[in-house]
Amino acid sequence: MKKVWSIILVVAILILLFPMVSEAGIQLGFRAGVNSAKFIGSDVNWLEEMEGLTSGKYGLVGGLFLAINLGKSLTIEPEFLYTMKGTNIDDPLGEYSGKLFADYLEIPVLLKLRLSLPIVQPVIFAGPSVGFKLREKLQVDGQDIPLEEKIFQNNDYGAIFGAGLDFGQHLMIDVRYSLGLKKVFEVAEGYTTPDVKNGVWSATVGIAF
Repeated sequence: MKKVWSIILVVAILILLFPMVSEAGIQLGFRAGVNSAKFIGSDVNWLEEMEGLTSGKYGLVGGLFLAINLGKSLTIEPEFLYTMKGTNIDDPLGEYSGKLFADYLEIPVLLKLRLSLPIVQPVIFAGPSVGFKLREKLQVDGQDIPLEEKIFQNNDYGAIFGAGLDFGQHLMIDVRYSLGLKKVFEVAEGYTTPDVKNGVWSATVGIAF
């Protein structure tokens, strides 16, 4: 009975959305920009003191998006982005420095609200995201260090929100914050996972076709 009501609910939503979807303009686009990554969470200060993990690792973000325009003011935008996260490492004793990388395929689904103006349209947006780890790397003094065990968990999830400007229908810029909601480190069984998550500011430019 529960499955029947779920099906009825989905069908009802589709019927309500059908008039908007049938009139929607759908655009494919490319988005690219820069990241400023920082670990967040209650255990970050402890890790900074003990392991020398610091904030301020810069990286790149880029990929494809699909803009489903439901009228002039509302857009649903799934994105498929390669994004670089991680942290810088500074030894508390000053003997070495390094970087800890974790790159992801991140898939946000954003709801965008646009103020319809003739030339430049202000935009605000928010939505959930999931991430799948593509690689991880540890560098110390510029040298890659082989990893015998993985450091980061294989996936991540969180929320993205931000604001931007659309210049007509084909050029857009935005600033966004990716708030990680999952603890990032992989730990051995029986150990407590530290409360450390990803927090990333990004500035991007998008071109839609």
